[in-house]
Amino acid sequence: MSHDPVKQAWQESVAIAGAPPLEKVRKDADKFYRRIRRRNTIEYVACAVVIVGFTVNMFTLPHVLHKIGSALVILAAIYAPWQLHRRASAVAPEMTGAIPTYAYLRGQLVRQRDALKTVFWWYVLPFLPGMVLVFLGNGYDPAMNASGPPIWVRWLIFAGLVAFVGFIVWLNRLGARKMQRRVDEIDMLTGGKDL
Repeated sequence: MSHDPVKQAWQESVAIAGAPPLEKVRKDADKFYRRIRRRNTIEYVACAVVIVGFTVNMFTLPHVLHKIGSALVILAAIYAPWQLHRRASAVAPEMTGAIPTYAYLRGQLVRQRDALKTVFWWYVLPFLPGMVLVFLGNGYDPAMNASGPPIWVRWLIFAGLVAFVGFIVWLNRLGARKMQRRVDEIDMLTGGKDL
């Protein structure tokens, strides 16, 4: 218990304003858990599809850069979901035992926020070397050069991919800021981080 009169007055003002009912907090925690579990499942399935697709590419595309790039993408599609599971797997509220609901929800929000803030380094970046090699392989293959789109279209596609990666990183940062606001709300309601 804090004996700081300012902190105590602030906590009492929060109590006067009223915290949401515990049942609503539990429902929010369950909803958050389901949303994270669904997101992760979609990511795992997407990575499995990438593995299958680039395995086919590795054996069918003609240039050695295609093959090496495809192998690197496959490795990234194994590494990224492992990191996703390690950093941002969903923890069911009923698995928390005696932890208070606010503490559980805050802990999960902080965990997801931290994962989203660093998503470029552990999820996006591992795919880039392989994708660049596959793209370069297209430029070195004479058959693809003869039948494929002009070089300016390929560079436009490449620029579009770079913009898409930037958009994904921006979306994740936006999500991290949203989760930080929820953490701040919980801290305001509970009087601090030490729940």
